[in-house]
Amino acid sequence: MEQEIINALAEIKRSVIIMMKNVWNVEELALVLGLSPCRVRRMAAEGDIPFYKQERRLYFKRDEIERWQTRNRVASNAEIEQEAATRIALGRLK
Repeated sequence: MEQEIINALAEIKRSVIIMMKNVWNVEELALVLGLSPCRVRRMAAEGDIPFYKQERRLYFKRDEIERWQTRNRVASNAEIEQEAATRIALGRLK
């Protein structure tokens, strides 16, 4: 039981350190995204995620990954309804 707590604390410490970094390696990004390192490498090779390569090692900038994760925003129903109302109102002015 005590060893499990020590292991859990070590994992928490590792996660906190990773989340404080601005540049991640493959293994760190895999942990952040909940993917396998193999999948992260494949996504980079296929050009699906932004990355940097230095001496055969891949690196990922945190801000670029965050932008990549949020690039395909879907509007809420309220936003869609507001846009429709605006278009209808502008159409009446013509």
